[in-house]
Amino acid sequence: NRVKHLILVEPWGFPERPDNAEHERPIPIWIKALGAILSPFNPLAGLRIAGPFGLSLVQRLRPDFKRKYSSMFDDNTVAEYIYHCNVQSPSGETAFKNMTIPYGWAKRPMLQRISQMDQDIPITVVYGARSCIDGNSGSTIQSLRPNSYVKTIAILGAGHYVYADQPEDFNEKVKDICDSVD
Repeated sequence: NRVKHLILVEPWGFPERPDNAEHERPIPIWIKALGAILSPFNPLAGLRIAGPFGLSLVQRLRPDFKRKYSSMFDDNTVAEYIYHCNVQSPSGETAFKNMTIPYGWAKRPMLQRISQMDQDIPITVVYGARSCIDGNSGSTIQSLRPNSYVKTIAILGAGHYVYADQPEDFNEKVKDICDSVD
């Protein structure tokens, strides 16, 4: 009852895993075996195990961070941010692991429940145009909420981290939404 407008940015967990997902894009046996071996562990446990060497590990494995954000930072700020966010107690990581079924599908897809939300609450779904997250969820939400305001915005030139990839465009869109609510 306190929400005036819901902005979903790169929302994961909306679509259901298709019955033919395995047939559409078969998963190699070695990936299945590796997944079975690693399934008890959180994905970033290795970063925590690396301890003080974790930061250099991030810098070596993802040198693209420094290049990608060179217009904003001329040092290792982004790698340090990624490291410090992920070396902490893995509460978000644990939550994500508990909400998924194999290969990244939601255990309880939101599309099954979105129609239960108050129809008077407007929703804007923001995606990066180059994101790996399914951008069709916005139109599916609209079909499940035919009497509600639902808008989908694709930010050109942005991937999954839309707010970092195109910060000016992203901030402008969010500001416009906030201004329309006030």
